[in-house]
Amino acid sequence: MMKSDSELERDVKEELRWEPDLDATDIAVSTHNGAVTLTGFVRSYTDKYEAESAAKRVAGVIAVANDLEVRIPSIHQRPDPDIARDAAAAIKNYLPLSYEQIKAVVRDGWVTLEGEVEWQYQRRS
Repeated sequence: MMKSDSELERDVKEELRWEPDLDATDIAVSTHNGAVTLTGFVRSYTDKYEAESAAKRVAGVIAVANDLEVRIPSIHQRPDPDIARDAAAAIKNYLPLSYEQIKAVVRDGWVTLEGEVEWQYQRRS
């Protein structure tokens, strides 16, 4: 019996999560008729090929398109997804009652906050 695309996607994500040497946080998986596409970012070429190998190991995968982008972090620059996660955590920490109305958008290291809050102190926070 052939797996559905959603089952295949779930299994590939699970396989990526279980790969001990791979940080799969910023890897997106999509499937179509047994073909898996990996998109997003990894920190090394080794991670890129580890992700591909993990996807190939999943039963039902008939092809893998590895469109992962390697972003080697420099000492002075953090990847946007890391900054976005930290910004979201900080907003939730400082504004636990209204954090859901605020979105942090990160592009090239710059953080822009979008949304609405009720009080001026929330805006300053």
